Amino acid sequence: MALIPRRDRLPIPPKNAKVYNQVCQYCNVGCGYKVYVWPVGEEGGVKPEQNAFGLDLSTPQPPLAGQSYTETMHAVTVGRDGRQYHVVIVPAKDSPINRGNYSIRGGTNALTVWSLDRGTQDRLTYPLLRVGDQFQAITWQDALTLMGLLIKGIRDRDGNDDNIAVKCYDHGGSGQGFEDNYAAGKLFFAALSVKHIAIHNRPAYNSEVWGSRERGVHELNYTYEDARLADTIVLWGANTYETATVFYVEHMLPNIQGATVAEKQQAFDPGEPAEPGYLIVIDPRKTSSYTVAAQVAPDRVMLLRPNLGTDYILANAIARAVWEKGYYDMAYLQARTDMTLFEEYKAKSLKLSVPYDEFMAQAERITGVSRAEIEKAADWIAKPKAGRFKRRTLTIYEKGIIWNMKNYDQVAAIVQLAVLTHNIGRPGTGCGRQGGHQEGYVRPPAPTPGSIYRGGPPVNVDKFLIEGKGKFYWVIANDPYLSTPNNQVFRKRIHERTTKLTEALGAGGEPGTIQERAQKILDILYQDPDALFLVVQDIYMTETARDAHLILPAAGWGEANDTSINCNSRLLRLYEKFMDPPGEAKPDWEIFKWVGLRIAELYRAEGKFEEAKKFEFGKNWKTDEDVFLAGAEEFRDNTVSEEDEAVLEAENYKGVTYKLLKELGQKGIQTPVRRDPKTGKLVGTVRRYTYRFGTEDGKFKWYGTDDWEGYPAEVAKYLEPGMAEKYPFWVTTGRAQTIWQTAYHDRHLPEKALALPLPYVEVNPEDAKRLGLKSGDLVEVYNEEGNGTFLVYVTDAVKPGTLFLVMYHWRGTSNSLVTGYTDPKTTIPWYKGTRANLRKVAGAIPSVQQTASFLQQNKFD
Repeated sequence: MALIPRRDRLPIPPKNAKVYNQVCQYCNVGCGYKVYVWPVGEEGGVKPEQNAFGLDLSTPQPPLAGQSYTETMHAVTVGRDGRQYHVVIVPAKDSPINRGNYSIRGGTNALTVWSLDRGTQDRLTYPLLRVGDQFQAITWQDALTLMGLLIKGIRDRDGNDDNIAVKCYDHGGSGQGFEDNYAAGKLFFAALSVKHIAIHNRPAYNSEVWGSRERGVHELNYTYEDARLADTIVLWGANTYETATVFYVEHMLPNIQGATVAEKQQAFDPGEPAEPGYLIVIDPRKTSSYTVAAQVAPDRVMLLRPNLGTDYILANAIARAVWEKGYYDMAYLQARTDMTLFEEYKAKSLKLSVPYDEFMAQAERITGVSRAEIEKAADWIAKPKAGRFKRRTLTIYEKGIIWNMKNYDQVAAIVQLAVLTHNIGRPGTGCGRQGGHQEGYVRPPAPTPGSIYRGGPPVNVDKFLIEGKGKFYWVIANDPYLSTPNNQVFRKRIHERTTKLTEALGAGGEPGTIQERAQKILDILYQDPDALFLVVQDIYMTETARDAHLILPAAGWGEANDTSINCNSRLLRLYEKFMDPPGEAKPDWEIFKWVGLRIAELYRAEGKFEEAKKFEFGKNWKTDEDVFLAGAEEFRDNTVSEEDEAVLEAENYKGVTYKLLKELGQKGIQTPVRRDPKTGKLVGTVRRYTYRFGTEDGKFKWYGTDDWEGYPAEVAKYLEPGMAEKYPFWVTTGRAQTIWQTAYHDRHLPEKALALPLPYVEVNPEDAKRLGLKSGDLVEVYNEEGNGTFLVYVTDAVKPGTLFLVMYHWRGTSNSLVTGYTDPKTTIPWYKGTRANLRKVAGAIPSVQQTASFLQQNKFD
């Protein structure tokens, strides 16, 4: 029996259907899609000349090679003209990224389209104002007036913007690309000067990869082809099969299977050996990224499982083994890197003054990885091939590293290992992020500091708000009630602070006009310093929005033209608008524009014309492309040679237009885009740092990492006598393949919600047997930070004594148990390391057990 109604046929797009190029709204891979839109009541035929696919549909499509079109790729929506329209979203065969393939995320893009016959009807469609304990509809005019009066009122009283706090995306993905990011930057950094701003998934305005950027290596430097050409792929804290599925199955796995040897022979130097690839997975869990490859090529796949927080020690140990074995090219190091700083690296990271045996014994003790495994990894990464050809290794890291303890040093240690072995800037090499979502950053300079080595670290905005500071908190396209660290403490404090304002507003009767309401809000905020005004801008009612005073409805993916780059290739494409936003929802860039113009009007009314001009940044923006082109002016002149591409910003697209992107279609153009000095033509950059690094002198800047000093106090307390027994499990966290981020769409889709109805905890079979647990049981996981109820998944993915919690589920987030620790060099949290205990909850939830699958997610036999 099917849990969800199924259909035995799907409508065929007619020849006259409108066709749009799109890119998946979800993960970092950036799979290409084709969107077909046509009125309900019309339909195409099965012959190639009768349908928009141009395919013979009278017989089944060939397995794998045919055009995918499933139930989850079709939806019906209502246009602003009142008519119903079919929307079909299928993977693009002409995309170099996915080549017609798709993941569980992209394959359900159509289900997220706003529709009256599914859960997406819950989209926000007009502004909402809290009046007492209810949300009431208001017009955009009143919403913008309230925003303008409050922001200007706070600036007027304080003489600065320090009491304005913002939590907003800083890159692309999920419908927020260069356009929305640039508009946000113009409002918050050029018109305002917001210092208390945090990025959507962390408590500060910072980079997760300063440890690489300050060496001269931007984290997006390789191309998808490198995964096909590498002799060895290293996935370090990156569960690519589950979180970048198509990148793994379409490009990495064929390499490991030996299907790309011919491509290697074409790309490699004459006489250079070309063979099936090797894979090293470095992760505390035995993830599917390891087990899938191990089934294909068990002799060419290795799993290293370091103790939590020790990856930088492991990276340095592999580098030391590389040094001892002579797997480096001194001529390259002398020509391309800063040899003065190299002495610091040798002393602090490689610790050449410590005898090799003693060094390795220390590394084994700290990391839990054996010397034999460390040295084997060094061989696979850097041992020269026959004929003394350099090995080609692609290292990809992600949240397991960047959300690790000591973020700065973790990232720096890994990129330094890559440069030591000359595994950057050559085909089949690179060292960079896998990425979470796609990217699209262009903004004026932020009034915030860099790392501790560049005037920082940045302010922890969560802590700022928890301590009762700030008066106006604007949350945009994220849900900190699920995503921020030390979550239960954060939620409780924001609720307390917003409730104070709500109750005071209602005392003596609610204000009658927007102007009166704004004045009363300002009076309360300055009478009670703990009161807080909260505005949420999103596409759905989120957990955070339930405490908001004002909610602004935003447009989503496909409801405006958008541009972003994917992470594995920096491939810039146009994500074409194929439908209108529901109701009165607006693109983020347009909301920022109108807020700015409303503030400008208020200043002009007072005769403060110079101040007003700062907020009129968007007065000439009529279209999405107007914003895109304005953003391009922030980039430096890109008329540079191929040899000097490293001087450009990674996302520089100066000179690119929507017209060009429409002509390029799914092929796109790779950033940074250069204007060739000889021809004047725009040229993409395939891979970076072949000739120089991104520093003033072009040389890589080495860094000596910290010694191992144990765990930070916030976690070390759990290792003290008594506490270690009370909280015996190490806890790490991560994503689930089924749901995306905070499941803002997925919770509304029965196809997803029924499969993962509750958050889960992975428990090793040995621990499960000892505690009398089985898959499907309900347990409470708890520590001194917080607690949550989780479904038990018994699996060997975790080691005995370790638990894995899924992040961001709407029924309970792992971040409730995560400490407030952040790296003192970067203010990046350690989301993936703490201690906890669990207890079995009495009884069970049969309906959940009936729909959720408890098969081990890392097993496929």
